[in-house]
Amino acid sequence: MAYLGVLFIAIAFLIVAIYLSMLLVKSSHLLLTVTKTAKRVEENLDQSLEYVNGLLNETEELATDAQVKLDATTPLFSSIENVGRSSQYLSEELTKRTKQFEEDGSLPGTKPFVQAIQYGEFGSELLRSWKRGKQSTENSR
Repeated sequence: MAYLGVLFIAIAFLIVAIYLSMLLVKSSHLLLTVTKTAKRVEENLDQSLEYVNGLLNETEELATDAQVKLDATTPLFSSIENVGRSSQYLSEELTKRTKQFEEDGSLPGTKPFVQAIQYGEFGSELLRSWKRGKQSTENSR
């Protein structure tokens, strides 16, 4: 009978050993799969980081290019501003002189000059009015 108890213990120990070996084999397969997945994730992450790095470099180049172009246009806008100021000063001076000629009738040759300006303004307004009428008739067709 003692031999029978030892036999059952040996069989139980064999079953436990087989179960443990199967558990260890499955665990090793799982760890191998996790290792492969981790390597693939690491490779994909490296590629993604390289791509993002390239995008950041391109973005920096575009921003630098835009800044250079913006800096290049600054003098152009300054020149346009100066032209506008000069035109405004010229217009103010012309208006001032015209009023001076209108008010001071004692200056020689003032009347023909003032009349020429008035005729010019009249002709300009007449031309604008004619163009507006022409455009409105073309648009109504």
